[in-house]
Amino acid sequence: MKFIYSDKAKKYIKKNNITKIFIREDIERGMGCCDLGSINLKISKNGYNEENYKKETSEIVTTYYDPKLEALLMNYPEVEISVFGIGNRKTFYTATEFSPLNS
Repeated sequence: MKFIYSDKAKKYIKKNNITKIFIREDIERGMGCCDLGSINLKISKNGYNEENYKKETSEIVTTYYDPKLEALLMNYPEVEISVFGIGNRKTFYTATEFSPLNS
């Protein structure tokens, strides 16, 4: 599994001196009645218990992700991460769309 960052995300990471990103499954949103089978990811620049995550290092940032994601996203060898928002209120999101039929 490989996480790639859009140009917008790279600029945001560099501008804000972000060194670590944590990615895990968003269980609360992923279990809604209307999105049965969908996969939602929670992406944050804050995390804890780094030893419980798998680590992927790149020139830009170190990405820590929940090992369970490898099984959930086995049909997606690359997951693109981008940002949206205005000013300092930007947040990370997955630009890759996950289809419940492919998961």
